[in-house]
Amino acid sequence: MEAFRDIYSSYIVNILDILILTFLFYKAILFIKGTKAIQIILGILVILALTVIARDVLHLKALSLLLNNFWFAAVIIFTVVFQTEIRNFLAQIGGHVRGTGTGIKDRNAQEIVEASEDLSVAMTGALIAIENDVGLRNFAETGVALNANVSKELLLSIFKNKSAPLHDGAVIISHDKLVAAGCLLPLSNDMNVKIFGTRHRAALGLSEITDAIVVVVSEETGQISVAYKGRLRGNITVQKLAEIINSNGQVLEQK
Repeated sequence: MEAFRDIYSSYIVNILDILILTFLFYKAILFIKGTKAIQIILGILVILALTVIARDVLHLKALSLLLNNFWFAAVIIFTVVFQTEIRNFLAQIGGHVRGTGTGIKDRNAQEIVEASEDLSVAMTGALIAIENDVGLRNFAETGVALNANVSKELLLSIFKNKSAPLHDGAVIISHDKLVAAGCLLPLSNDMNVKIFGTRHRAALGLSEITDAIVVVVSEETGQISVAYKGRLRGNITVQKLAEIINSNGQVLEQK
């Protein structure tokens, strides 16, 4: 027993430490990959390099003092800058612990795919959010509660009637129920998506703060797009859409 303790304290504990840190860094990189957080981190690294050069290489006292004071307040600054990413990360951890993401039944996935195809052909705009681990209750409460079974006919009746009050909002699907329609979603601030309409910005905005799969049908082109974890994929075929929904978005994470 004493020998095991010596081996653990000398070797195993260090190996575990390295493995856990490697795993955490790997998950963090995956989480921020493709988001604007990458640019912010690069900016932080540049400031860090400048601090080392100014203090230890060039010995610039005034600049070193200014940069050192910056790092004293860095915790508060980073918390403010990364508040969205931190909130999303913790929400996704909590979602996995709770196990809220039960997926969606094949028949309901097919209803969504068929409705999206019909809307695409008719060039009718649509916005459909499918809940995964992170709950969408806050957004569902901004719309009209339905709590109805998912069906192609219901989706078409909501979006095809352009004069209806629910047409312009989003439909939210949770636990195989169409829980609400006419919902308001947060708009993305990503400059690259401003060439698209409000639906695409709303889809991307929701995907940036949750792990929902958000299906968008363009009213101008009829093109189907999918927003997932902060990325917007356009020109999605109905076959690919079915694959994405049935895999709870995991197909998109493999690329």
